[in-house]
Amino acid sequence: MGNKNSTYYILMGDVIRSRDYELDKLAEDLKDLVQSANRELRSKTLSPYTITLGDEFQGVTQSLESGIETLFYFEEQRLERKWDFSVRYVLHHGRIDTDINPDTSYGMLGEGLTRARNQLASKKRDRKKFQISVEDQELSNQINRLFEVLSGITDRWKTEDFALIYDMIRNENDQEVGDIHGKDRSQIYKRRKTLLVKEYALLKESIFACTKL
Repeated sequence: MGNKNSTYYILMGDVIRSRDYELDKLAEDLKDLVQSANRELRSKTLSPYTITLGDEFQGVTQSLESGIETLFYFEEQRLERKWDFSVRYVLHHGRIDTDINPDTSYGMLGEGLTRARNQLASKKRDRKKFQISVEDQELSNQINRLFEVLSGITDRWKTEDFALIYDMIRNENDQEVGDIHGKDRSQIYKRRKTLLVKEYALLKESIFACTKL
């Protein structure tokens, strides 16, 4: 058994309204997403992201900042790959009583895991897409408020625009993005303004700033 006083950042997610999607395709896409995160964020993950049910996954990350980075990685991978499913997340700082398994996060036990799972499974009508819970309640509230504003932007994005949005997030040069998508610079400028890509980037920057407070 692990240290009873050990607390960790636990990240869980589940696909919203998974029954609306073709289950075999969804399972394949979710597996690809989790494997990609484990590969690209390996140095920042204590226990790898593991699919616990057909539409749910969990993992243990090194820090609050690493957990937030993983959330954005998941969300932006959905954009790049043009996947139309949406994920609800819980990032909770809590106790894990068993040893941290470096090979799979399935099967570990502790109050932190139980609390995170209960948050994820909550059926409250006002539950949010992003739920951040750390020891500092005011910090949790601040990050959650920022994520709620961010969701107000991203929830309006349409699947057919995902690849364009992904490239605009990664590249501020409208001409270069336009060359990729067969549009001129002014068209990309207008889409960037309409889709609130700059505002998304500012919110993302603000959320990361909170993790350093």
